[in-house]
Amino acid sequence: MNKRNIQVILNVILVVISIINLFIHWSILNFLMFVLACLLLGFLKEPVKEESPKEEVVLEEPEEEVLVEEEADDLNFPNSFNEKEFAKTIYLLYCDIQEDFMNFHYDSLMDKLGMEMYEQFSKQMRHLEESGKQSVRKNIELQKIEIKSFHQGKDSDISVVHLSVLEDKYMKKLEEPFRLTSARVRYESCYAVTVCLHHRKRSVRKCSNCSVKLQGNPSKCPECGHMLLENSENWILKDLQLVCSHSYSPNKKES
Repeated sequence: MNKRNIQVILNVILVVISIINLFIHWSILNFLMFVLACLLLGFLKEPVKEESPKEEVVLEEPEEEVLVEEEADDLNFPNSFNEKEFAKTIYLLYCDIQEDFMNFHYDSLMDKLGMEMYEQFSKQMRHLEESGKQSVRKNIELQKIEIKSFHQGKDSDISVVHLSVLEDKYMKKLEEPFRLTSARVRYESCYAVTVCLHHRKRSVRKCSNCSVKLQGNPSKCPECGHMLLENSENWILKDLQLVCSHSYSPNKKES
């Protein structure tokens, strides 16, 4: 409580006492004391400050952040590049690889796969052969193909393609005949395919696996069969990622 408040309280008490005195005994002296007490009380009240008009504060709206969407496709095609022919090439490459994988054609796959992919495919093929099974991939039908990126490099070109196909795929025993068309399992699959085209071949003097000396420029070691370099003059598969796959029903699709 500050000093002004105390003074106000005391003057209020003085006014009350003056009023009581006037009721008990009216006199000019008591009346003057009452008037004086009222005047003092009025002076002690805090003057009402006129509120100055508040300045209107205008809040500047933050500028909307403009998001510049990066182009999803990074396409840098060389001169006289034919997109349709390229898309067809990638589709046929996928079909040939699945055919070789299904029939255990190791040598043929060497000309279609990068070194890491060949190691993965050959490992799976050996495992299937040892277990007496066969991974069937037949009746591959192109649904959609989209070139997502294309990079030209000094030594090679690399492209990422989204490939959607209808295909029959299932596992069977090696001696078991292929299923009839009416009993086949049809799938709609989407793949992210990375392919590479080397501009020039490289030479290797010895095998990195068995160290045997090499003549010419073979794709695989004549002694141990180890893949040496990606020396194909055509597009080869560097990576294959399954994005989605589900059973396909034409009747359900039409409805």
